[in-house]
Amino acid sequence: MRVLTFTSLYPNEIAPRHGIFVKNRMDYVDRIPGVLRKVIAPVQYFPLLGRTKNSRFHAYNKIAKREMQGDVAVYHPRYLTLPGTNLINVAAAMARAAESVLPAAYPDDESFDLVDGHYLYPDGVAAHILARRHHKPLFLTARGSDVNFWMTRTGPRKKILAAIDYAQKVICVSRALKDRLIEYGVAEDKLVVLMNGVDRDLFNAGVKANRERRYLLSVGNLVPLKGHDLILRALAHFPDERLIIIGGGEQEAALKSLARQLGLAGRTEFFSHVTHGALPPFYAGAKATILMSAMEGMPNVLLESLACGAPAIAPRVGGIPEVVTEENGILLNARSPESLTGGLKQALHTAWDRRQVAASVAHLDWTETARELHRCFAESLQGRFST
Repeated sequence: MRVLTFTSLYPNEIAPRHGIFVKNRMDYVDRIPGVLRKVIAPVQYFPLLGRTKNSRFHAYNKIAKREMQGDVAVYHPRYLTLPGTNLINVAAAMARAAESVLPAAYPDDESFDLVDGHYLYPDGVAAHILARRHHKPLFLTARGSDVNFWMTRTGPRKKILAAIDYAQKVICVSRALKDRLIEYGVAEDKLVVLMNGVDRDLFNAGVKANRERRYLLSVGNLVPLKGHDLILRALAHFPDERLIIIGGGEQEAALKSLARQLGLAGRTEFFSHVTHGALPPFYAGAKATILMSAMEGMPNVLLESLACGAPAIAPRVGGIPEVVTEENGILLNARSPESLTGGLKQALHTAWDRRQVAASVAHLDWTETARELHRCFAESLQGRFST
């Protein structure tokens, strides 16, 4: 089975945690005998901003056009983008970028059997163009804001629904995403719920904490969507608590400034670059992991935290209520500093059984997820696909 994974959400040597949730799932598929996989992960470029050292486009220019991640070849073709405009059909540009590297990825008479596309827009739409052009089956994975945000936009929604119509199956990482797609008219038998898993070798209740004194923890990109500012404002009400924030992004300077304004600088630590393998001791040392996102599919941050025995505090959005329960965390009814303050009071006065917290997500395992995904792939290749 020759699988072509197509998505812009995939780690690279410059950003090793970018799209790590995609790689984690597919790494387990790679372990199944007979699977041969390659990846096309397009990278944006914009000539003018690419020359500015502080621009993200300058960093993108440093990403290798081809790299080996274990036994998997990963290609990073460039596609032109014009930030803040609708002048470029991004999905079409991504598909053209993919076509440019296909001869190198599949030389001579080689080819791929199916396209495995992640994130419905623009990635999934580009994957649809690619699969249809080569008369191959397409599998898409809905991951969160592709449904919660892009499906609310008329233009993207039309293209997403066309891609879904062509696809064999759409994998949803939570029941909430499946329900939303059904509301948009997608047939239920087209949708499969496969929750994200956890690497038990890395994330488990036996991991040792990275320091003696426990703290509150937040892990996620420093962007408005993640709500780190809400966490800082709530922390101001807990003078004896410390906070660690792991992540980088556009709001880093603003969040550090806010921490100083609130008098929290002395008890708030920022870590911009922590590898995925280095995260477990942070979870093991946390009193609780806080996630204040405005929208989520199925956040791996919470799954990994729970697997290490650290309870979770998060708003009741997306797939979060499917994993956060009374036995392993606190669900907030509002995404606000006030709601979080109340949730923190409750969490800090609860005697959590960390082994029980870890056991609450024991059923979420990448091996089982990969096995079910492989079954879906195999069925499409057994005579069930027709263009």
